Amino acid sequence: MADASDYEKAMPRVQEHAARFEKALTEIRATHAGRPAPEVKEALLAAGERYGVRIANEVAQDAAERIADDTL
Repeated sequence: MADASDYEKAMPRVQEHAARFEKALTEIRATHAGRPAPEVKEALLAAGERYGVRIANEVAQDAAERIADDTL
């Protein structure tokens, strides 16, 4: 079992990953709101690559649907 110090050591990497994901999401939300979900998903995955973050397929699909519906 990991102790609290292991989590504390990992937090900077986790926070950096989350920040890169947020940048990709914000960019695509601003440029693709209301567009078809498949187009949004493709753009989101590409943005993730540019920002150095791998976005899981399920996360990309959910985000794409919400951006397409303009509910995210």
